[in-house]
Amino acid sequence: MIKKSIKINFIFLPAIFIFIFFSQDVLADTGYQAQKTDQSQAGVIELTPTQTFEFWVKFKNIGFNPWNGMGSEAVILRTTSGMKSKLTHSSWYSDYIPNTVNPVSTIYPDSEALFRFTLLAPSQAGLYWEKFQLFAGSAPILGGEIEIAVKVATTGAEIPPTPTPAPLPEAPPTTIPPVAEEQIFWQNIPTEIKIVNQPQWTNLSQGPEIKVGLLYVEKGEKKDYLPFRISALNNALYDIFDQNGNLLIRNTAGELMEIDYDYSLNRYFINDSNGQRILMTDSPIIFQGTNPVIFKINNWQNGPFWDEGKNDNEFRRKIEIRYNANTERLWLINQLPMEEYVQSVAEVSDSSPSEFLKAQMIAARTYALFRYLTPKYTNTADNRPFFTLQATQADQVYRGYQREQRAPNTLAAAEQTKGVIATYQGDPILAYYFAQSNGKTRSSYEAGMTLAPVDYLQAKIDPPGQGKTLLGHGVGLPQISGIAAAKQGANYAQILKYYYTGIDLTKMY
Repeated sequence: MIKKSIKINFIFLPAIFIFIFFSQDVLADTGYQAQKTDQSQAGVIELTPTQTFEFWVKFKNIGFNPWNGMGSEAVILRTTSGMKSKLTHSSWYSDYIPNTVNPVSTIYPDSEALFRFTLLAPSQAGLYWEKFQLFAGSAPILGGEIEIAVKVATTGAEIPPTPTPAPLPEAPPTTIPPVAEEQIFWQNIPTEIKIVNQPQWTNLSQGPEIKVGLLYVEKGEKKDYLPFRISALNNALYDIFDQNGNLLIRNTAGELMEIDYDYSLNRYFINDSNGQRILMTDSPIIFQGTNPVIFKINNWQNGPFWDEGKNDNEFRRKIEIRYNANTERLWLINQLPMEEYVQSVAEVSDSSPSEFLKAQMIAARTYALFRYLTPKYTNTADNRPFFTLQATQADQVYRGYQREQRAPNTLAAAEQTKGVIATYQGDPILAYYFAQSNGKTRSSYEAGMTLAPVDYLQAKIDPPGQGKTLLGHGVGLPQISGIAAAKQGANYAQILKYYYTGIDLTKMY
């Protein structure tokens, strides 16, 4: 039986995943590659509200193609998410692009480019993180990532320092004996796919229901996102409830409704499509259909950054609007069954080999189930989890219904592995994965991801990564290598069992 008490001491750092998306989400190598060589400040930048800071970073062109500042493949530095940065300054090219290669310059291979720009501290005290990425046109450049942390303190009052984990004991040296490549990669794993049936949710054909945090709105951002304008596709019937299941409004044709929130009064307001108020409540609000419904957040621009013409603002089943007083954030949350969540996880290209897509779906499902059983987001008044996962790199990139529509191969892989997770001694594993290794994965203990060694997250020789740059935390399954293994003939069980030592595959429903 699955045990809810997982006996592993973890440092609960935000999961660090580097997602390499190209046109139509393609994950592949190109002639563009970068290496960060220097930056003005590596630690946390401490500022007062609305204070500015001049920041610079240098990247070396280690690819084959020159970097130009003009044309369809102009090299720019922009937010990884493609959304407005919380550190945006008026001198930036746009809300999410602080700088670009000079339009009259060319950065040839083995040369360096300097990106200098101004950061503007938010007006509210707190700790802010922003991830930036070099792009050539719409394609991310391998190795062109940088993360900036800014701590904003009110004048004369310091923010309490960010807790620092106790020093880890010195890790034992990782020794991997020199073995021939064919003996240390997937070829040494039996081809048999053995799945143990251990139905935990026999009455739930799509798995347990999870909650996904889609978007949060802080008080100072109210005018940018609120009110939420929500409707149902295909004129589907839906109802609006409070948190106790009391019916507030019954809609008959998928009508658009507005949800607003007053941060001072702690009140939710429901308006019609013309902005006319219908009712007010102090309870979180839940949108739900009598039958499965696809809801649309009409005023949310959430397009994937490789195609600004698309907008991933449609989500299955339930939408909840809930304020967390501990973090002072209003959240938009999607609640749906595990299988419907997994089929909209957008970690890799839909054109990836089918056996790798199956491995990726199992890893994504396992990570989500681990978080369901071992809650991560418990910064609430009653210490209960606020939701299961975030829809971003903080957990796994989840894009909703539109991703499902444009990814038929991913959908098939999810269906073909339905209910299957990776387990170790009967428990779901913490299925970390990342983009690319440098020839060796790292143990979770070596990488500082866990306080003690974890049997299934051990260092492995990784032949496809040899000679490449590490992209990500280096723990678990490297996606580019998983794709390489599938192209060489590995099945999904061989891929997973090579990178996650000693695991079993278990069907839970």
